[in-house]
Amino acid sequence: MNALKKVETSILIEELKTDGHSPMKFICSDGALYFVKYRSGKSLDKNEINCLVYEMVCTRLLQRLHIPVPDHALVTIKENSIVAGQLITNKKYTKEGVIAWGSREIERADLIKEIEQVEKKKDFNKIINADDLIRIAIFDIWVDNADRHSGNYNLITQMEDGKLKIITIDHAFTFGGLKAMNIFNVTTIPSLYRKLIESQYFRTAIKHFNKKERLHIASQFLSLLPELDTENIINEVFNEIPISWDINKTLKKRMIDFLQSQQRLIALTQICIQELQKNFRRKK
Repeated sequence: MNALKKVETSILIEELKTDGHSPMKFICSDGALYFVKYRSGKSLDKNEINCLVYEMVCTRLLQRLHIPVPDHALVTIKENSIVAGQLITNKKYTKEGVIAWGSREIERADLIKEIEQVEKKKDFNKIINADDLIRIAIFDIWVDNADRHSGNYNLITQMEDGKLKIITIDHAFTFGGLKAMNIFNVTTIPSLYRKLIESQYFRTAIKHFNKKERLHIASQFLSLLPELDTENIINEVFNEIPISWDINKTLKKRMIDFLQSQQRLIALTQICIQELQKNFRRKK
């Protein structure tokens, strides 16, 4: 795997208003637009910086699993790239010289909104990688993504030759998010609660697969997870983490143990197969 790209900020376009990190949209030194995150200032917990590690790890894992994600980079905040008054949420910590994390903008992309559904077969057929919805749903349970559920799917679609490609974004609140920051461990049982698999969007899309198809996709993907070189992937990421982030030395082992736990992988397989055998119908 090539080393993580490094860029510098050139011009801040805007600070986005979100419930999470309020990412900063920068034009960077490579000419591309990036959604940049650092410590948001919304949390007083200095370990909020771990969320950037989660982004890096999940992006790398998803790349290895061949699920579409935006390119990412380490982003150094340069002098004069921010005009006074532009930052509100990020003002406290985003200073010149800070190394942040950025997700490169996907061109011609739209965010999947809460109200969107895939009721009609013709709409389902427009999605070129609909299979990935099942894989993403399983991935989110595996990494305990607390931020992809009804109201906030963190999925975008990109138009390609008249078809829609689903791309997954924003993994800052995996490993249980801020609430589980210091407590997630191998005994954390995989849960469907507030996950994509329970959302109305997923349920309206999944009904267009017959039961045999969805179980085949799920079983194939679940079989990949124990074979994935998770420990080396996480080691690669930790070798690229800026020293200035001062990440707790126990975090790496906790993440490796969490994802490689045989007990969790068995439980993950059981609940996913059980859930995907249901007859999915529109919720009233």
